[in-house]
Amino acid sequence: MELVLLAKFPELKFFGEEYAKSYNTKYFRGTNLEDDEELLITLDPIDGTRAYLDNLSCFSIILNIIKNKQYEAVFVLQPKRKHYFYALKGKGAFIGAIDDDLELAKPLKLKSLNSNKIYLSFALTSLKTKFEPIFDTWCSATDYNPPENIPDYLDLINGDLAGFVIDKGNLIDSASLAFVAREAGAIPKGSATQHASHFDGSDFQPFRNINQMKIDGLVIAFNREIHQQILAIVNQ
Repeated sequence: MELVLLAKFPELKFFGEEYAKSYNTKYFRGTNLEDDEELLITLDPIDGTRAYLDNLSCFSIILNIIKNKQYEAVFVLQPKRKHYFYALKGKGAFIGAIDDDLELAKPLKLKSLNSNKIYLSFALTSLKTKFEPIFDTWCSATDYNPPENIPDYLDLINGDLAGFVIDKGNLIDSASLAFVAREAGAIPKGSATQHASHFDGSDFQPFRNINQMKIDGLVIAFNREIHQQILAIVNQ
């Protein structure tokens, strides 16, 4: 990916999760968000490394395009599931078969919710007992059980997951979900209502307090009611 970008778009900035081991990153203009007007490409070559190693199908390859501390686009490839999906700022989200051109992708829209399950990231294990009276709670620290797949990006959009609660957001993977969910319709355009936010209820974009591509904890919910329920528990 680095070689392709350097050959075709040498003016871009690039940050890959494995940049410290790369011989090519140093040839880009930069790896950070300091200049808001410049485009930054980020790459997570395997989101869900543990799932990948355990031969599950829920791992992804995620590429982001960022400008002015906001996502311009997010592209997610899931090789074992034979599909990709992507979102463009202000233009919606789309899904397509892995062998098809982007022009053949179909709109990815929020479906009806049919689950009461939420996802808790590893560091939030202590909150599980507080969520369980209200939600069917899946925690990565206690409930990971191959060959069962973990909840993933499309589960929220397809109505199979009520929300994600993540202790530390990561711009190159977990925070991308909030952007895709927004563009797929989880957050109505032009609405002040947030269904994806930091723990204090503030919007995750523009990015604030960035430290090595990390941002404050994230709540990503299917609708406003669930979002408010999750925030209330997190902030007790």
